[in-house]
Amino acid sequence: MKAGGHVPFEEFPLKEVDQLVHELEKIKPAGSTVIVTPMEDSHHSPCLKEMIAVMVHTAGNDDHSGEIHSIYQFCPECKIAVRVL
Repeated sequence: MKAGGHVPFEEFPLKEVDQLVHELEKIKPAGSTVIVTPMEDSHHSPCLKEMIAVMVHTAGNDDHSGEIHSIYQFCPECKIAVRVL
């Protein structure tokens, strides 16, 4: 899987969220972080199960604002992920 090769809104099969995290850790920009969080208010339409968000971002500081590099959503029930940014 080439996580960095997914364009926004492209769905792809994914067995475990850890697979995506591992790939993103390899290609993330220097100084950025991969964060995984449950999306309590977002449910996958076909199955109505809670989605998981995976975000790659660089935290801001006094001199620079933070930057979001990519956001993915993953449905652990349907085993489908989509890049949304």
